[in-house]
Amino acid sequence: MAKGALTRISDILKSNINEMLDRAEEPDKMIRQMIRDMEEAVGKATASVGTAVANNKRLERQCNDKQSQIDDWQRKAERAVESGDDELARRALERKSMFNKASADLAPALAESKQTAEQLREQLRELKTKLEEARTRQGALVARHQAAVARKRLAQSISGLGEDAFS
Repeated sequence: MAKGALTRISDILKSNINEMLDRAEEPDKMIRQMIRDMEEAVGKATASVGTAVANNKRLERQCNDKQSQIDDWQRKAERAVESGDDELARRALERKSMFNKASADLAPALAESKQTAEQLREQLRELKTKLEEARTRQGALVARHQAAVARKRLAQSISGLGEDAFS
């Protein structure tokens, strides 16, 4: 008998606590907060994409600069050979080789940077799509909640009238 009473008291306490939580949780406020959180995430993702794109552009400029240096030293070596200065041509080719190595060293970083920037762009597009979906659904979810509250009030008012009022 005592165990049954404790179970009933526990159930009553749980239902009262859940009722208080339901009143404290206003779905429309929670949805607005969720959308604000999503907007903040989109802002951070946008900043990350900007950083990744800037890094990619910097690496592209460095690679282009290295290629320009390679071409320049190649021309200098050719001119030195034409003028008969083999020593100058050899030094020019050594410099060209140095820039070739530097360019080859940058290539993997540039490829990775390009891939990272594209992945971040895609993730940003997905986040923006989800944010728009949430904004679109916000109105419907709030309306559903308000309809549920209205149905609950109607049911409570009908049950409050009792059988006598309709008999």
